[in-house]
Amino acid sequence: MKSLCTSVVAVCLTTAAVQAQDASQWAGAYGGLTYTTGQGEMIYYNPGPNPFDLDGSGVGAMLGYNFATGPWVFGAELAYSTAEIGIATGAPGWNFTSMIDLKARAGYAMNNMLFYGTLGKTVTQWQEGAGSGGNDGDGFLYGVGVDYLVSPRFFVGAEYLVRDVTSDWNNNPGDYFDAKFNTLTLRVGMKF
Repeated sequence: MKSLCTSVVAVCLTTAAVQAQDASQWAGAYGGLTYTTGQGEMIYYNPGPNPFDLDGSGVGAMLGYNFATGPWVFGAELAYSTAEIGIATGAPGWNFTSMIDLKARAGYAMNNMLFYGTLGKTVTQWQEGAGSGGNDGDGFLYGVGVDYLVSPRFFVGAEYLVRDVTSDWNNNPGDYFDAKFNTLTLRVGMKF
């Protein structure tokens, strides 16, 4: 019995390893649509520090390219989101109105799934009240994700990112904010 169990486990592991060896189905260009939600905290300085909770959601688009070697996938992605992630209470219209992300990705393919980590730069636009002008912000992001091929050309996925963004919020030296927030993005895409 022990020998039979060992054989079954060995066959399962060998099959999984064989299935995981070819990531070529993920290679090439892709694009798609996204839905993002986010939460976190912002701290205004000078005067300050004044902390505020952040939350919000929005839609966006992505465009990327992957290279495959064995079970490994490497690539880059450009994403744009109109997610209005802003001060949760007491300050309507104080929110990020857009985010542009440039990300490097590295992942491992297994069957129809791609598990990956990502690291990159984010550029944001921050609005202080409805109808007011915007302030540019930038920072870095990192996170993890998974995509699943539902057909040879179409995939769905989810991505969790941690963002750290800083901005000179009123163009005066020493006046700035630091925002740390997490986003969860649902992805629907197509390979070209």
